[in-house]
Amino acid sequence: MTRRGLLIASMISVAGLLAAGTAVGTMLPGDARLPIHWNLRGEPDQYAGKWVALSIPAAMTVLIGLLFHFLPAIEPRKQNLARSQGLYLWAWASLLLTAWSIMLVLASTALAWGLPASRIILGTIGVVLALIGNQLGKSRSMYLVGLRTPWTLDDEEVWIRSNRLAGKLIVAAGLAIAIAVLLPIPPGVLDVVVIGGLAIGAGVPIVHSFIMWRRARRSGQPSE
Repeated sequence: MTRRGLLIASMISVAGLLAAGTAVGTMLPGDARLPIHWNLRGEPDQYAGKWVALSIPAAMTVLIGLLFHFLPAIEPRKQNLARSQGLYLWAWASLLLTAWSIMLVLASTALAWGLPASRIILGTIGVVLALIGNQLGKSRSMYLVGLRTPWTLDDEEVWIRSNRLAGKLIVAAGLAIAIAVLLPIPPGVLDVVVIGGLAIGAGVPIVHSFIMWRRARRSGQPSE
């Protein structure tokens, strides 16, 4: 997997998503409305006309492709981005997967396939977290990708240790969410798994980065 390969994959995805959206849209009445936003439980809470809704995955893919293609040019710490290719590339690939997942949910809703939309969305989130989390511990300090806090950006060692911790917790959270959506558990329990996993995966490493930074300052270690 390379930057060029993902750019090509993004272009193919845009064409595929537009084709899929057009095919689905022509099967619906002109005034049909589809969901464009889901809450934390994966339930739709905002709707739009069919063509607007069906164009969102392709538009999202265009923006993702442009952002990640030009990210190396706008990242101030280019050397560290070059040393963090795994995180950069897997984050890009994961967002392409998300766009296709959204299209699947839209198609299922529009054509009454009966797929569990909320579990597809949450399952995709779980997989994306696991993929990205697996690369966090191998990254180096950057302004645009990774666990970016004032303390990780100030000290390379704080970045490395905090991102390693974040990576482990986020992988665990992602796997827990992905497994939970496959089990016949009540929505309330699933909410606890999702919200708890996200809170621990994001919150604990942030606090950890601050504590490590304070300890380094007190011990007189210079910033990297």
